[in-house]
Amino acid sequence: MRPLPAPQKDRAGAARWLSAIADGAIRKPALTLSAVALLTLIAGTGVGKLKLRTDGHALVSQSAPEVLYDQAIRDRFGIEDQIVAVIRSDHDDGIFNPSTIELVRELTAEFKRIAGINPGNVISLATEASCRYAPGTYRIQYLLDPALTNKAELDQLRDDLRRIELYTGTLVSSDGKSSVVLIGIPPGADRPRLYQSVMDIVAVHKSPGTDIAVTGAPVAESLLGVQILEDLGVPKGLLGVGARSLGGRAGVRWPANPREFYLSLTRRVGLVPIAAMAMMFVLLLCFRNLAAALLPLPGVAAALLFVFGLMGWCQTPVYLTIAVMPVLLTVISATNDIYLLNRYLTLLRDQPGVSHVELVRQTFANLGRPVACTSLTAVIGFLSFGLSPLVPVRAFGIFTGIGALYGLFFSLTAVPALLVLVPPNWLVSRRQREQLAAPFRLSAGFARWAGWVGRNRRWVAGAVLVVTALTPLGLRRLVVQDSWMNGFDPESEFRRVARRVNRDFFGMHLLYVSVDAPRTLTGELAATNVVPGTVVLPASLIPDRGLIEGSEVALSLAGEGVSGSVTQPTNAVWHARIFVAWPKGGQIFARTVPLDSFDKFWEAARRAGRVRYDIVLQSQLSPEMVRRLADLSAFIRQKREDAVGGVLGPAEYLLTTRFMGRSFDPQTRRLADSSAENKKLWNDYATGLGPQRLRQVIDTNYWRSLTTVFLKDANFVETANLMRDLRDYEREHLAPKGIKLGFAGDVAVSQSLIRGIVTTQMQSLIWSLVGIFVVTALFGGSMRWGLYCLLPSLLAVVIKFAAMGWFGIPLGVATSMFAAMTLGIGVNCAIHLLEGWHQARAAGATAAEALSRSLERTGPPALINTLAMTLGFGVLMLSQVPANARLGVLLVLGLVNCFAASILILPLLLHWWPVKEPQQGRSLPTTDPA
Repeated sequence: MRPLPAPQKDRAGAARWLSAIADGAIRKPALTLSAVALLTLIAGTGVGKLKLRTDGHALVSQSAPEVLYDQAIRDRFGIEDQIVAVIRSDHDDGIFNPSTIELVRELTAEFKRIAGINPGNVISLATEASCRYAPGTYRIQYLLDPALTNKAELDQLRDDLRRIELYTGTLVSSDGKSSVVLIGIPPGADRPRLYQSVMDIVAVHKSPGTDIAVTGAPVAESLLGVQILEDLGVPKGLLGVGARSLGGRAGVRWPANPREFYLSLTRRVGLVPIAAMAMMFVLLLCFRNLAAALLPLPGVAAALLFVFGLMGWCQTPVYLTIAVMPVLLTVISATNDIYLLNRYLTLLRDQPGVSHVELVRQTFANLGRPVACTSLTAVIGFLSFGLSPLVPVRAFGIFTGIGALYGLFFSLTAVPALLVLVPPNWLVSRRQREQLAAPFRLSAGFARWAGWVGRNRRWVAGAVLVVTALTPLGLRRLVVQDSWMNGFDPESEFRRVARRVNRDFFGMHLLYVSVDAPRTLTGELAATNVVPGTVVLPASLIPDRGLIEGSEVALSLAGEGVSGSVTQPTNAVWHARIFVAWPKGGQIFARTVPLDSFDKFWEAARRAGRVRYDIVLQSQLSPEMVRRLADLSAFIRQKREDAVGGVLGPAEYLLTTRFMGRSFDPQTRRLADSSAENKKLWNDYATGLGPQRLRQVIDTNYWRSLTTVFLKDANFVETANLMRDLRDYEREHLAPKGIKLGFAGDVAVSQSLIRGIVTTQMQSLIWSLVGIFVVTALFGGSMRWGLYCLLPSLLAVVIKFAAMGWFGIPLGVATSMFAAMTLGIGVNCAIHLLEGWHQARAAGATAAEALSRSLERTGPPALINTLAMTLGFGVLMLSQVPANARLGVLLVLGLVNCFAASILILPLLLHWWPVKEPQQGRSLPTTDPA
């Protein structure tokens, strides 16, 4: 037996109060367990208040300019996210057969009747106008009316669609085999419920020879919610999602391959139970005792119940990022217990005649400080996400940090109480004491490792430097990249349907480009030019009278400033709407409908002698403006390398509307020559499809319009390239004319994630580095202690970033979180190794002996801990969400790297530049288990 000192006095403050907490639990174990259980249950009652949120807007900052602009555009134009129902026929004529066409009609009618759906936002071939008039009338006939029953009528439909052009790629596939029904989902609607309603209707209409599938952003959000619940291992109905599978595979069959097997296992069992079982297997293998392997489970259950209950009380929803939190807490909650249990079992083996209560006290006296230090570094690693601009990432960091902190509280209170109450022969019987000797032969191996590193330190240092020097080559190739489609397995049904839509149609990802061209006419008139019902304007200022018909005119007293920009007497401003204008004698006579009382204004204007006019022109009716919109669409359409599949803007709608009014004229598919004709075409469009559909293309003032860009893929890099090219086009061709572009839609909003991801990564890394250094330096009593704890994990993270660059793994929402987590969790090996070195030095050992004893004592539990954590975190690789699976891979490799770096680099540092040695006179002897 060698003397093992208690913590030295200059670092003993933290040890004393930590030991005091454990001592209190040891003295009154039953009371301690009751108090901890009561606290956990009180917090856990909040679980019933949990809600699920997986929509794309939850992943971005609600104050981001992209988000605010997107919401403004959606409100102004009445834009809704769409569920896409795809009907594909195996018929030789594709969809152009009576049964499929009738199916499109029936599905459209039934989707319109779903409660909570706006019927006007259900769009299909059944809702669109054709280029023909109803027989004997001047009323435009709809494409599928009346019912098409013979080949001649169906061939005519095929020919009409070819001639109209607008519907090919949007409502019917280029090969004529598929058609879609687009179902708008109102803001704030219960998306899972509406999706399930759509699926119920689809299920009724499925038949041989016709495939009906459903996709779209609302579908993705609903399915992601199901995947999160299945990953968490909780019933689907617990968080407000229907118990049915929401489009999952029906029936039960034996998995066809290993991949199907583990996905089936994940869906039926959940990642949390699998992670717990994996860690328990490692502990059972190492400790050879079932009770010892099961001992960490109460802490895991308590931490999960406490945190999710707290989330419920705080009304924090379960975001996509939260899906990995239970697995992380499962692993972290057991980490401290592994070190404590290993030390306690070692003492039971080596000191059979000592009271087990005393051995519990010794365990916490020697490991209280390093256990607290490792827990706090993990807490700091998670809390570093608390400053992220992304709300889901912020929630993940804060609540996972709270969970890790609660795990430390449980380890210092409930664990010593449990060890006191559990009879020691349950953990180590006489027969098992002999068996336990085999695993602990690792101790001798780690002691020899310390000597080997010392003898070959120059070669080891050279290898470390070479690896470090190679990392910039990988770091240069690291990119930020993500797509909401990456939330699904490439072989999943959802991705299969999405690929089909992107292949056969323009694409299912939408970028909305708003075009603002406001132009205000301002000038002065003699008061005599304003009479009731008429305003006489200079013709020289209005090149096209059609641009002011329908506009609002504001008249104010001359010299009072721009109307509405200064405070004026109530009788000094008059508003009217121009409903018709005509030229006469070099002037424009504008007939008006008064919006305010004219009499009082007229009296004030007559006294002033002159009035000021302000008219907002309907600029997007201008033929020149429409041609610019056509040029913009043509420019975007050329960007095939950026996944552009098609473009529909005001020019395309005007061309099609003009053609459909005179489809017999081969010269009719051209842009109009006057604003008056453009205004008539928009009126015709509204007559055929309704004012709501008109509003989705151009606003009522005709100075802002919306161009829809269809993308066959939606990833950060390609979309960013497209938006950058559009900004360049705007600067060169549009800005000189006063025209501005804006971007909206989920594709545009997701671009704000780039800044969020980069900001999160940088902030979390910086705060993790600073926080971990401060905590370890304070607990270790020197700045060099903090630096040595940090260096191995930091090197492991840098190597991991380089590996991501080499292997083409991009930084995304999930993978951006691994670095700070690796730093916070992976530092535990270094902390325990340095603590063991200090204790051995305090016992009088030389530096080389201290290093050997430290690795002998801390190496086995560190290895067990690393194996348990890698298996626990490795369970994330079974996640149905590919981003979370990649996070699992990165965490596993990161923790292995941290362990390897710690046992390589720290022996070198302690040999060449030892930390401040403890003063032997301030040490208190205890028992050395080695």
